[in-house]
Amino acid sequence: MLSRMVWGARASLLAGVVSVAIAVCLGVPLGVMAGYMGGWTDAAISRVTEALLAAPFLILAIALAAFLGPNLTNAMIAIGLSAMPIFIRLARAQTMSVMTEDYVESARAVGLQPFVLIRRYILPNIFPPILVQATLTIATAIIAEASLSFLGLGQQPPAPSWGSMLNVAKNFLEQAPWMALYPGAAIFLVVLGFNLLGDGLRDALDPRDH
Repeated sequence: MLSRMVWGARASLLAGVVSVAIAVCLGVPLGVMAGYMGGWTDAAISRVTEALLAAPFLILAIALAAFLGPNLTNAMIAIGLSAMPIFIRLARAQTMSVMTEDYVESARAVGLQPFVLIRRYILPNIFPPILVQATLTIATAIIAEASLSFLGLGQQPPAPSWGSMLNVAKNFLEQAPWMALYPGAAIFLVVLGFNLLGDGLRDALDPRDH
């Protein structure tokens, strides 16, 4: 049981980190593009984002994982694509806020190229809230991976994950309740840890508190 718990932690943590990395790598550039360019580009990206946000996160992840096929890689892709709209909206809002600052207006007035302006002024200033959101989303992604594995759409047997261990344990709740207790407690503690880390980062990186 302990060895499966330790081995299953790899799948759960890997899914949390990789899926959020996918969401950030896809969502942040689209959000920055929408906030910086405006016009029809902003309208098109915003409409697609709103359409994706209209579907509940976990339902969308389950649908994508079922479409892609039941394995851990596809589960990570499904969770990453489902979390992507959150980062598009956040990056767009932060970019539009930074664009109104005097130093950005001055940089545009002297003819700085858009790519250089985004890399030098916009991305460093929108990074803190994106980091906080990424930390909080890792916790959500771990729960999503456990849910997908519980439904048979994530890590496939015999390779263990906490979600698939709960799926097996549900058949033995009366005879061996500890089979469900340990993976459930592991999911709870890891998710709680990432949520506390996100709250701490938000307090540390929020300039209004200093």
